[in-house]
Amino acid sequence: MSNSIAGPFRASADYMHIDVALKSLWQPFNDLVAEMDKFVPRSLADYDTVRRAQFDQYRRLNPHHSDEFITKFVDEQISFAASIKIQFSDQFSSRFMAQYVMVTILSHALCEAAINAILAMGLAQAGSHDFFSIIEKADVKEKWRVGPKSFFPSYELNPNTAIFETLNHLIKRRNALVHNKISLRVGDKELLEGSRFDSLTFQENVRWMRRFFSLPYDLVSQASMQWKDLAIVVLHESSPIAKADAH
Repeated sequence: MSNSIAGPFRASADYMHIDVALKSLWQPFNDLVAEMDKFVPRSLADYDTVRRAQFDQYRRLNPHHSDEFITKFVDEQISFAASIKIQFSDQFSSRFMAQYVMVTILSHALCEAAINAILAMGLAQAGSHDFFSIIEKADVKEKWRVGPKSFFPSYELNPNTAIFETLNHLIKRRNALVHNKISLRVGDKELLEGSRFDSLTFQENVRWMRRFFSLPYDLVSQASMQWKDLAIVVLHESSPIAKADAH
């Protein structure tokens, strides 16, 4: 039974705080990626001062070991520290992961805020606003996949598309961060499986982050094109965030 409301409705837009926060990370992210792309590793010769200091320190702490033994040990330590992978990680890992965590959490928050706004307005226009308290309890992926069908039956979000793949990956990564559980083993026995935050390369994470940035706006755009005659306006524009190539 319809529970229609007469007259135009007014909707809050507090989700725009999340929108602003996500957009504020776009330029720092691109600046960091540009810095990473220009990375030039130091040569092994640049570590000579550190090598000599370490040799002197280990010589004092280990008076009974030979110079040859200490030299071999120090050379192994320096070779590891001077490797391109370790140099790159030392220079960028902390800053990059700080960006990754913020983008992942904010993108997920905006995806959920946007679909909640869409469902609230769509159901209100359909005279079914009481249904919102039920449907909003679903997880964000299901709300995007089937939620709008409650007021626009022809709506579709194909689960075989890149945009849905991004949404699925975002949810997994966000949950691994926000509901983190450690993995725990004793010997060969696994006691706790943990959150399984799969390790990806910097390049892979950069590609996913571009998709995470773009995702909330692309989901809204894809949905709004299907109901052009409905008065549902959410996330007016994505600038300065560029649309992900994959979407």
